Amino acid sequence: MAQPHLHLLASQLSALQAHDKGIQSAFVNGHSLDVPSVIAVSRQNHVPKMDESDTTKQHISAAVDVVQNLAQEVQSQYGVTTGFGGSATTRTKRTALLQKALLATIQCGVLPDFRSRVEGELDPEDHSLMFPQSWIRGTMLVRLNSIIRAQSGTRWVIIENLYKLIQEKVAPIAPLRQSISASGDLGPLAYISSILTGDSDTFAWYGEGEDRKIYDAATLLEKLGLEPIELIAKEGLALVNGTAASAAVSALAIHDCHVLALASQVLGAYAVEAIKGSQEPFQPFLHELSRPHKGQIEVAVNIRHILKSSKLARIQHEESDPEGQLRQDTYCVRGSPQWIGPSLEDLRLAQEQIDIELNSTTDNPVVDIDSNYIHHGANFMAMSYASEKMRLSLHHMAKLTYTQLTELLNNHMNKGLPPNLSVNEPSVDYCMKVSDVAAAAYLSEIAYLANPVSTHVISAEMHNQAINSLALISVRYTMDTIKLVRMIMSTHLFALVQATDLRAMEYNFRSSLFRVLRSETVAHFGHVSSLTTDDDDFFRGLTHPLIVLLNATTWDDSHSRFEGIFQKLSGHLLTQLKSKLYADKDITLSTVEGWQKNMSIRARDAFVQARDTYVPSAESQGYELLGTTRALYKFVRGELGVQLHWGDSEKDKTKIGTEISKIFRAFESGSIAPVLMQVVGKDL
Repeated sequence: MAQPHLHLLASQLSALQAHDKGIQSAFVNGHSLDVPSVIAVSRQNHVPKMDESDTTKQHISAAVDVVQNLAQEVQSQYGVTTGFGGSATTRTKRTALLQKALLATIQCGVLPDFRSRVEGELDPEDHSLMFPQSWIRGTMLVRLNSIIRAQSGTRWVIIENLYKLIQEKVAPIAPLRQSISASGDLGPLAYISSILTGDSDTFAWYGEGEDRKIYDAATLLEKLGLEPIELIAKEGLALVNGTAASAAVSALAIHDCHVLALASQVLGAYAVEAIKGSQEPFQPFLHELSRPHKGQIEVAVNIRHILKSSKLARIQHEESDPEGQLRQDTYCVRGSPQWIGPSLEDLRLAQEQIDIELNSTTDNPVVDIDSNYIHHGANFMAMSYASEKMRLSLHHMAKLTYTQLTELLNNHMNKGLPPNLSVNEPSVDYCMKVSDVAAAAYLSEIAYLANPVSTHVISAEMHNQAINSLALISVRYTMDTIKLVRMIMSTHLFALVQATDLRAMEYNFRSSLFRVLRSETVAHFGHVSSLTTDDDDFFRGLTHPLIVLLNATTWDDSHSRFEGIFQKLSGHLLTQLKSKLYADKDITLSTVEGWQKNMSIRARDAFVQARDTYVPSAESQGYELLGTTRALYKFVRGELGVQLHWGDSEKDKTKIGTEISKIFRAFESGSIAPVLMQVVGKDL
């Protein structure tokens, strides 16, 4: 079965590995830029290669000639001999001065006062006003790829010097807020452009490690050995009038969304295991023959693969299963394919849109060297549907994760796990109770951010920009949402790994308890019946109601829990014994009470021993119970060193949040992505 989303993510991760190892290089030629290249340049400081062929330079020069020649004619050309936006009613032949005026009017965003700052004194509030350095590097790359297409009319020196900034890992400082992505992302692009012109009131990061500092543009160019560029006709407009910022950040966001979409599937399958759910809802007939949506089919294939070797997930519902009173699992456990599937399809469409945008001329007007003409249109409009699809998909993933988490923590729904996944006595250990609250906070914020931004357009700039895309604002909120989804998924994954170890403790406890049940029952009643420890039919009549009682009492502390359990189980015992007794034999009350007392004591001893002697590790008994999610369990317990929360001050050296944060950082760094791929059986 084809898995287009999984293959898409696998190709991106493989390309990122190749970039990181120096096997593959991003290439700027106007036609072949892709998401992994943007990520590599933005986040890994990868230096791309650039097409410097004579043919490309000739095309660039030809486009410049078209602009310069048409600027001398009577027919006006927007932004070349006219004013900008609603001021395009004005005319001028001072084309170079016009470009300076353009940059000057755009540079109106709010930034820290760098001149009054002592070196290295920037605080978090300052950074909150500034474009992240990774985003601005991606923006430069995407704009470079656009203008090298020879349809914007910039000289080669502009392209060469912009490329030099990328090579030298310069990060111009631009305001985070300002752009409405209508005449392009004017704000960040204007601040980048003013570095090239040597504007002393424009600043950039430059240097390595502790030597990385903020310099004004004039000083920076001197350090780089570059001359300030005097812009000629249209060059300022060509640099600022495009979607580079929103496209670059969208490229980062779509990759992160792909990883989280895979994580949603893996965690969804892991939830089936932790809850002892059924594999039945993921069988091919339901998805490939009954309702063949591509995304739904793909999710079902992945979950089916994950669960195939699991010792926790049932093959299908069995009426005789004491933990199967609910005929089918709840929606959040069995509905993952139908819930996640449409998001995979939306993300693939968003990816297609971003791929096109990365290799487009997002400018106005656009130079046509073959026709010796300048086309006026609106290719700078960065409509935000891609980021809004991403953000809505992220909300759906988070909603699913939250419902699975809350079911896992609820002892009325989790088939025998303690409330809040507490290892210690429930009266003194509340483990993940407030993690549930934190997850609710994350989801509430995600739900708010999921609302569309594009419906909040305000007419701007003399009513010329009466429609504007707000794409950069939208994708900024998408990046905020990604962070929150990572938080909620990290919380869920911590819970799943905690639940895995509790299942291992449960397995050890129940194995010991059932052996004790047989031996104690035969010891107390074997002399009045034909009962032996090998009588499976007889003991099935005890173990099944015992499992139901165990699952129903996980909220109670162990010192009182088992007394109540075996008092109730004695009724089932007497019913079972009736079928084994001779007509003239009776059972005394003292014998039943002795059985109850001994079983209560020995059950508690077995419970405490199974709990206190359990040793969580990368390949502990919990690891053995899982399907392919064991790779994720091993990663969390082993490589990340996430600790089981015991609810015991002597054993717990860190707080729950400290451990969840380890998982969050694995999402942020991307180190979890190859493990997720391994879980679904895809090697990179």
